[in-house]
Amino acid sequence: MKRCGKCGVGFTGDLDRCPLCQAELTGEAEPSAFPKNEVRKSGAVALRVLAFATGACLLVMLFLGRLVSLPGDIVLTVCLGLVVNYLFVRNILVHTPDFLRVVVRYFLIVLAIAALWYLITRNPVVTTFVIPGICLLALVFDAVLVAVFRGTFVSGYAKYLLFDVVLGLIPLALVALGLTTWDVLANVSALVASVFLLALVVFTRKQLADEVRKLFSA
Repeated sequence: MKRCGKCGVGFTGDLDRCPLCQAELTGEAEPSAFPKNEVRKSGAVALRVLAFATGACLLVMLFLGRLVSLPGDIVLTVCLGLVVNYLFVRNILVHTPDFLRVVVRYFLIVLAIAALWYLITRNPVVTTFVIPGICLLALVFDAVLVAVFRGTFVSGYAKYLLFDVVLGLIPLALVALGLTTWDVLANVSALVASVFLLALVVFTRKQLADEVRKLFSA
C-alpha cells in the first residue's frame, strides 16, 4: 500500500500523488478495491478555458475603462494582475506541483499584485482594506489547514506559516507610515497573526522548532 508521509494516509491503486495534498506517495502499489475510473479531465481543455476566461476579462476591463472613463493606471494594474494570475494558474495546470504549497504561495502572489497596484495608483483603499484583507484570509486558511492536518502540515509548510505571520503584521507598518485611512483592519490582522503564532508555539512547538532548525541549517 502506498502512503502519504504528510497526511499519514494509505492508498490502494496506482496513485502517484496524495489526493489530499498532492505530495508524492511512497511504498508499493496494491490493487484498488474499486473499479478504475477512466474519466479524466483534459488538461488541454482546462488551459483553453483559462486562456479564454483571462482574455475575456481583459477585454471587459478595457471596454469598461473606456465606457466609464476609468483612470488608465487602474485599468493597467488590473490587466497586469490578470496576466500574472493566468501565468501562475497555468503553471499549476501544466506542472501539477504540490497543491497546498501552490495555494500558500498564491497568497504571496496576490499580495505582490496588491503592492504593485498601490505603487501605480497610490490608492489608500489598497493599503487600508485590500492588503490587510489578504493577510487575514491567508491566516485563516493556514489556521484551518493546521487544525485539519496538525503537525504534518506544520512540518511541510513551516516557512510559509512564518511568512504569513510576518505578513500579518505588515499592515501595522502601513498604519505607522500613514498609508491607511482606517486602522481597525490592520490591527485585527496583527492580532490574528500574533494569536496564530502563539497557537503554533504552544500546540506544534516540536514540529515548528525542527523545521526552523532545518531552515537555518540549510
